[in-house]
Amino acid sequence: MNVALAFNIKKSKPSTDLTKQKDLEFDSPAVIKGITKSLEELGHKVLKVEADESAFTKLKKLRNLPAGRQVDILFNIAEGLRGDARESQIPMYCEVLDIPYTHSNPTTHAITLNKTFTKLILKGFGGFNIPQSFIVQDKNYEIPKDLAYPVIVKPNSEGSSKGIMDANVVERERDLRKRIEITTENFTKEVLVEEYIEGREFTVATLGSGKNTRVLPIIEQKFDLLPKGKFKIASFELKWIYEYKMKSVSDVYECPAKIDRDMRLKIQRTTKDICELLDVRDAARVDYRLTPRGKLYFLEINTLPGINPDPNETSCYPLAARTAGLNFTKMIGKILNSASKRYHLTTS
Repeated sequence: MNVALAFNIKKSKPSTDLTKQKDLEFDSPAVIKGITKSLEELGHKVLKVEADESAFTKLKKLRNLPAGRQVDILFNIAEGLRGDARESQIPMYCEVLDIPYTHSNPTTHAITLNKTFTKLILKGFGGFNIPQSFIVQDKNYEIPKDLAYPVIVKPNSEGSSKGIMDANVVERERDLRKRIEITTENFTKEVLVEEYIEGREFTVATLGSGKNTRVLPIIEQKFDLLPKGKFKIASFELKWIYEYKMKSVSDVYECPAKIDRDMRLKIQRTTKDICELLDVRDAARVDYRLTPRGKLYFLEINTLPGINPDPNETSCYPLAARTAGLNFTKMIGKILNSASKRYHLTTS
């Protein structure tokens, strides 16, 4: 098949300076090269499309090429340029141009990028444990009188731990107001203030769609590498500074996680329910917290999970796939096959 690969290129390096985290979610040239190589190994011709301001025009040209040269399907890893529905941009272009594509639809991407919307839907549906929270939308916000500390401050529509520093976990109102101000100045104006859940943290990768969704081996985040006094959260510092100092991925993650059978089944069942409810397709990653008393809390879902081909890099989705017996190329093939079946395409 002729497979278009849509992407955004990361041009900066990770920095604790919040003003320099704008393209943190984008992919490095090495990642784009690795995915291209895997698609070619699977027998496909790859048509690269940088998801910039001219992406729609580029896709239209690919669609209008003569038969045999036009794009058959798009493999989407593009995060989008800007806006709180940016992950929906390439899928929406594909919908307009009638181009099949991998991963979730525009509506699902827009909802799941917004942490508050996602949690309101799951809370309304019932059956999921959701941390207590409130949203800050402007400078005239009020802090609930019954707010219990500690809480964690998060940009409402960001991923890759952007804007989530160790200092974002606060234990008093003065510090809370300060972190809200810092976060709104550097990221989206909407800020989520959420109950801090003490406990273990898991990330769960999914492969497939609907009733065919497969839950890959569960990963537990290790916090041993954090300096003394730091909160045990998947902060920017943990993901982009401390993890890079580790010699092995096993120093950072435990996969499969050491949990009993009942908890494993509960996490798998919960993950499938969430993916079905939100109409998640092909690939995703869901994050949870587990309290010392065994209560499982949903944190967030990523419908465009990072997929770094380097097994020595800390990339959760490929780690779960490898643990399940899928090398990087097979993993890419499974994601592509999942989408191709939806459009009744033959991948061979």
